[in-house]
Amino acid sequence: MYLVLYCHNIGMTDFSFFETEDFDREEGYIVRGKWPNQQAFRDYLKTEFGDMSELHLLDLIAKGQEAENYSQSDLMQLVLSLSLKKP
Repeated sequence: MYLVLYCHNIGMTDFSFFETEDFDREEGYIVRGKWPNQQAFRDYLKTEFGDMSELHLLDLIAKGQEAENYSQSDLMQLVLSLSLKKP
């Protein structure tokens, strides 16, 4: 299972996460909301998912609004490229 993190605004208060097996937005679970800052959002994720050890995290917060337009295949390619970099 993958957990994709997004930030939707420059002020870093509008975040979402996408829980998915195959990056299909129709099949996944998306939550979007306002948090005071990135740390508050990450703290919320810990309460929602616990230690997240069973999830593969794809953190796109730094990509900003650009990441909102990533397609299912873009996300798959990104995961593949990240997994190739791991030792």
